[in-house]
Amino acid sequence: MTPGTAILEAFYQAAGQFVRPDYLATLLKSPVPRIAAEIAELQQLGYTIESHPHFGYRLVGSPDRLTADDIKARIRTRIVGSEILVFEETASTNDVVAHLERSQAKEGLVVFAETQTKGRGRHGRTWASPRGKGLWFSVLLRPKLTSSAAQRITVAASVAVARAIRKISSLDARIKWPNDVTLNGKKVAGILTELHAEGDEVLAAILGIGIDVNCGREDFPDGVAGIATSLQLEAERPQDRAALAAEVLLRLDECYAAALTDFDVIVEEWARLCTTLGKQLVVTMGARRIEGHAQALDGDGALLLRRDNGQIERILGADVTVERA
Repeated sequence: MTPGTAILEAFYQAAGQFVRPDYLATLLKSPVPRIAAEIAELQQLGYTIESHPHFGYRLVGSPDRLTADDIKARIRTRIVGSEILVFEETASTNDVVAHLERSQAKEGLVVFAETQTKGRGRHGRTWASPRGKGLWFSVLLRPKLTSSAAQRITVAASVAVARAIRKISSLDARIKWPNDVTLNGKKVAGILTELHAEGDEVLAAILGIGIDVNCGREDFPDGVAGIATSLQLEAERPQDRAALAAEVLLRLDECYAAALTDFDVIVEEWARLCTTLGKQLVVTMGARRIEGHAQALDGDGALLLRRDNGQIERILGADVTVERA
């Protein structure tokens, strides 16, 4: 843990109250004068820290920027967030994590970028990542799953993102199968899971997540402006990106563990939040076009679609092209 992380963690735990310099000195095993220097460094990064000669320091405000120290200071997780990297700009966070995965990076690594120049969604679609307006990040996981069960990861991630948005913004986040989180019927987040597998054995899963946090209408490219939204637009006020980032990682850690050990719990919550179940869908799977009634998820996270002839189709990785009640 860096000194910055330790000090910020103490501030967040104090919840707006003062923290004494001698407590911070003991925590960091450093002399009190060194604490003043660390506080000055945080102030240079944009943190507003009040100093009182008798009471010590307290955190008054944080900058609208993502830093590894800040996010680490807010969370206690078992796997997700074991290491956090933040880039000002990268082509794609999924590509960065894929490179690090080949170098045997530890499970739980998270890579954030303030902007991506080549962000992507499913099937290679472009994902707009305006600088400082959202959360664009990827997580390295090494699940003990077969390739056929890897859809569990996307399902668990969608539940985690919806949980976090509900907690931080109080907005009614919903899930649209297979990989979207929505607000008032418009897409606010997308999830892309890419696998490194040998045969049916998953060696690694790279979970890419994009959340439109403080995007304005002008930030959405032509073609998606009518179907996309952001937390700021729906809540009518800016949102704390760092707080949301930490909450998402906490919920991901919970949901990932459940996906591996008690997936039924995830499926139950997913079903409560899902807007797709109970609807008549037309989906495309490559050259196939299938129409049916969305029934449920199976134990591997596949959507079960009941066709008009009563046949149950197991759908993985399809596109919903028409959706109606």
